[in-house]
Amino acid sequence: MNSKRDDGLERIVRDAAPARFRTGFVERVNARLANERARSLRITPDFTAVLERQFLRIVPILAAASLILGLYSWWGGRTTSDSVLDATLNLPRVSIATAYEPELLYGDAGGEY
Repeated sequence: MNSKRDDGLERIVRDAAPARFRTGFVERVNARLANERARSLRITPDFTAVLERQFLRIVPILAAASLILGLYSWWGGRTTSDSVLDATLNLPRVSIATAYEPELLYGDAGGEY
């Protein structure tokens, strides 16, 4: 089913393709691979250096996020709490009486089964 046009095109492509690699190809490839291996061994740092770099990059972001979340929590609880710590934690006030209320212990049923 090959047409004369396809045969002609195949012949042109085959004639344009190189028959073999130029001299010194194997040596160039081996030299490049050796250089890449040597470079990768030099570039690859040890685990301690990687851990230190990540620590220096991530800890300031985590500290800033913690401060922002603490400030946000304080802002929400500043009117209902007496101390800065209570306002920052934004915890509800609890006493012995409120801790033993039936709604907290038994749910909305009030102790009924």
